[in-house]
Amino acid sequence: MKINIYLIRHGKTKENEEKRYVGITDTPLSDTGREKIAKNKESGIYPADPDIIFVSPMKRCMETAEIIYPGREIVYVDDFKEINFGLFEGKNYQELNGDKRYQEWIDSNGKAPFPEGESLEGFSERIMKGFEFLKDYCRDFYTNSQDSDERIVAVVAHGGTVMAIKSSVEGGEYFDHMIDNGMFSRVEICI
Repeated sequence: MKINIYLIRHGKTKENEEKRYVGITDTPLSDTGREKIAKNKESGIYPADPDIIFVSPMKRCMETAEIIYPGREIVYVDDFKEINFGLFEGKNYQELNGDKRYQEWIDSNGKAPFPEGESLEGFSERIMKGFEFLKDYCRDFYTNSQDSDERIVAVVAHGGTVMAIKSSVEGGEYFDHMIDNGMFSRVEICI
């Protein structure tokens, strides 16, 4: 069976606006982020009535999901949390410029592990473990529900989560799949 999965990146946070590396810090949406998500919803860009909504259990994702899908049942997926930026967490380019470890990470095209944080490979493996949970959940859900022509699932998560899923499912480089806050990308899977 085919399933269309809409991968929605959470709205902007204050830290996103300041261009900080924010992974494991549990930050809420900024006022601007909330307004943009509400405006996007009003314009109808998100899938209106997905069968299942999977969400990273971090404030910025939970808030985004609540704005887009108020009162809907949510399936939280811990493995969909953003990457752990380690020593870079909460800092921006200006604060990291001149740091030898940061320069090494830049020189690796983002492929070196974050100092005291996750590696891109380990992060992607964790995300895909969560994606396997999503597929199993969908398989059970759709097996036990009435058949429909269009199966639609929403995932509200992080930029890194979206990039990891897209690069694993569709191929290409991780950073080729970057999307802006509040926007989405779609993948189609067969289970």
